Formats: sequence, structure tokens, C-alpha cells
Amino acid sequence: FMLRNPNGICISPPGLGLLTQMEKELGKDMTEIDLETLIESLPQTATSDLQVAEEVEIRNEDNKIYTKISGSIYNDLYARHDLTSIRVLGCPLTSAIACALAKTTGKIVSIEKSKISEDGLTVEAWYRFTEE
Repeated sequence: FMLRNPNGICISPPGLGLLTQMEKELGKDMTEIDLETLIESLPQTATSDLQVAEEVEIRNEDNKIYTKISGSIYNDLYARHDLTSIRVLGCPLTSAIACALAKTTGKIVSIEKSKISEDGLTVEAWYRFTEE
């Protein structure tokens, strides 16, 4: 976390536990792989190994990361109107991807934007890297 003002709270990312499971499945800490390897390996880890989504697409677009997640077990969280934190922190899967990107690159990562499809089955998220 990047704290400039010590007043406030720090919370664990909702995807931290899922990130730990991803690292176990990969057999490596995310700090040991490069961004290209992460982009190639995470979709299979999420879909085949952990089965938390039916399909995951990840692309590096001009130093921003785009993800498209279909059939996620967490999609119902986006439909809850009382759950406003989902727009900032993401669901456990989008949060885990942000954590993985941060660990792999050593950079600060934020979820710039997320969008759920009208049928509620697909989530798109855009991540950006921030220099300290």
C-alpha cells in the first residue's frame, strides 16, 4: 500500500487468498515470473486449475492490462447494489489479477475501470500501472 496520510485504514485485497492459490498452482511466487509469462499462464490457472471462471482473456495494451472474464463464480457480486466496494476493489478474481500484476512487475496497480455485461456473465476490467 502507498500511504501518504497515516489516517485511515488498510484492508487486505479481496483476491489475496485466490492469489495464494494461483501461486500454488503455478508452483512459483509471482515475483519469479515476468509479465508476459503471467499473461500467458493466468487464464489456464483461473479456468482449468482453480475453475473460478469459464474463460479468461488477458492482454497488454499500451502498458495497460485488459481482462475479459466470462462465467466467473464471482459474477453475482456485481449485481448486488448494496456492495459498492466491488467497483473499487474488484471481485476476488479481478483483485487477484491486480495483485498478481503488482507482484510480477513490482509496480503499483489499480483497477482503472470495470464493466459487467448486460446478461451479467462477463466482466471486463482495465488495470493501470502507477509509478511511485
